[in-house]
Order: sequence, then structure tokens, then C-alpha cells
Amino acid sequence: MRVVFAGGGTGGHIMAGLAVADAIKTRFPQAEIFFVSTGNTLEQRCLGEKGYRLFKTGARAWKGSVSGIALFLISFLVSFFRCLWYWRELRPDVVFGLGGYASLVPVICAYFRRVPVILLEQNVIPGKATRFLAPQADLVLLSALGGKASSRWFSCKDKVRFTGVPLRESVLNGFKNKGKALEMHKDAPCKHSDGPTLLVLGGSQGARAINNLMVESLPVMKERLPRLQVIHSTGKEGYAAVKEAYKKLGLEDGVFDFLGDMAAAYSSADLVLSRAGATTLAEITAWGLPAVLIPYPYSTDRHQYYNAEELACRGAAVVVEEQNLTAHRLAELLLEILVDEEKLQRMRLASKAIGKPCAALEAINCMLELIEGGKRGRICQSLSLQEL
Repeated sequence: MRVVFAGGGTGGHIMAGLAVADAIKTRFPQAEIFFVSTGNTLEQRCLGEKGYRLFKTGARAWKGSVSGIALFLISFLVSFFRCLWYWRELRPDVVFGLGGYASLVPVICAYFRRVPVILLEQNVIPGKATRFLAPQADLVLLSALGGKASSRWFSCKDKVRFTGVPLRESVLNGFKNKGKALEMHKDAPCKHSDGPTLLVLGGSQGARAINNLMVESLPVMKERLPRLQVIHSTGKEGYAAVKEAYKKLGLEDGVFDFLGDMAAAYSSADLVLSRAGATTLAEITAWGLPAVLIPYPYSTDRHQYYNAEELACRGAAVVVEEQNLTAHRLAELLLEILVDEEKLQRMRLASKAIGKPCAALEAINCMLELIEGGKRGRICQSLSLQEL
């Protein structure tokens, strides 16, 4: 079986593709996996670690200026012919479109070559690329959050499946052993106390605002809740300043510029403070965790706001927009939830009801269903009926 993952560009897109790719390799070790995308630094690092081969398209994003549009059109044509050439070598049995501008050309090429296409969409409000490519796709796999808010963007409802956002197995490691002692870094173990644990995820976008708010609100929180434990992922920018502020309160062991073991962090958390990226919310709900969400105010089409609102409407999260937030209000909000075990439990149950920890496996089942059905008159010859 030969599978191509088309698109990427951002962490959310590429991680969803990696989750499905890893699940395919686990189930079908002989499967050949390829990625076709921009080849940016993030993609090269992530795919290099996994050993998946990357084919670069040279695609560019659409910019509003005249020169930006011209560059997009030129790069589109170059990428199109480059992908047609790649297809001679790749000969894919199925193509997964991961979203973003980098998915446009490979998915269109797959359509013209009569290769079955599956689109993966992580956000409640589907991205422009997904909406544009949906008529050419065989299946569109959506977040479990969206419901009618997501499906209304597609005229062919029979193509839509609510499988959830695929997650890497490493994020779910230890899922059945939630509550084990946490040790994320050999030099800075985060000791698990008998008090509540707050997990703070600044995220790659807009981490500075969350970092600053936490630093300002932490003294009040620590005074009111002395047994509080915090695990704070700051991102590289601002790490030193945040760690110094925590050190004054004796909490520096919980500050990290990057959390390599997210499963350990989620395992120890009682409440999560985070942005509202689709993959992060999928991880939070897969673990059944309550959350306070601060949507990134500059996300495309307000994706993060609508993602967060779906969790809030179902009782799994509290949403507060950044422009309305002060350190005092954040401290009061977090303390109100952390000291109320009944409220935490209600939010846990609501979050767990939303979570889709098996989304990657559901995506594979959809793929097999599509291949076995011989969409567009072709059946994957390299996948035996016994494997199906």
C-alpha cells in the first residue's frame, strides 16, 4: 500500500498527518508512506525524525497584493507540474489532504490522476483549502467538535465523517495510567504534590500573552492555594524570564521551554490553560481534561475562537478572549475552578464525552472502506483482501 499525505505548513496540519501515517505503519508495516508539501523547517524536522520521505512542491500562500497573487499563480503552475512528475514515482493508492495552501496542488493532481482523496480537517470552521477541495474529494474527515457548524460548509453530506482529530500515539501514552507521578526532564523533575496541578500551554502562536498573564497572576494564586502545582510550557521566547518569576515562588521545576512528553504532562494535570488550536483541544478532550481557553485573536477566520466555543457550549471549558482578560481576572477564574472539585468533575465528564482518542484508527478504517469500495473505478492492488 502506498499512501501520500499532501499539505502541511503548520504544526497542526503536519501532526495530524503524522498521527495517521504512524497508525498505518503500525497496522500495515509494509505500507510505503510519503509526504508532499512545502518542505519548511518544521516539516523537515518532524518527518526526518520519523524517516518519512518528503517531496517538496515549492508552493506559496495566497497574498492579497498584486505581486503576491502573481507569485502564487506561478508557484501553483510550477508545483502542479512538479507533482505530476512526482506521481510517476509515488503511484499512490490513496492521498490524504492535510489542509492549508500546500495541499491544493497535490490533491488536484490526485483528482486528475483518479487517485482516491481523503481530506483531514481539524477546525470547527473548515479551512479555505478544505472547502475548495471538498468537491474533488471522496471523503472529508472532520473534527468531532463541529457537528452542524462544520457540515454546513459542504453540499455533499454523504462525504462527511466526524472522526475527530488524529493524535500521535506518544501523546496518548499512559492514557490508562492517568495520575502517575510526573517526570519530564532528568534535570528538572516536576514533583507531584497532593495539591491540584495546572498545565499551562502557551502554544507556538501568542505564547507571550499567556506567559505574561501567568507571571502576573501566579503570586495571588500561590497565596490563595499554597499546594498549587504548575507545569508551564513557555515556548523558547520568554523562557528565562518566566522561569525566574516562578523561581521566586519555589515553582521553577515546573517551567519548560518545550514539553517533550505531553502524555506525562496531561497525565498529571487537573486543569489546562491554553490557546484553542484544534490539535491541542483534541489532546485535551482525549484525556478528558477541563480547560480554560484563551483563543489566539489573530487566527485565520477566528478558527480558535469557534473551536473553543464548541467546548464551552458542551461544558468542558471556559472561554475568555484575550482583550477582555487581566491577570486578576485570570487568577480568580482559575482558582474558582481549581478549588471546586464538583465543577472539575463535571467538566472532566463533559470533556471525556467529546474526546476521540481513536481518531487515527477511524481515519484508517475510512481509508480502507474507500479503497475496498474501488472509488473512481480503481481498487488498491497492493492491499490484499486478507489485510482488509
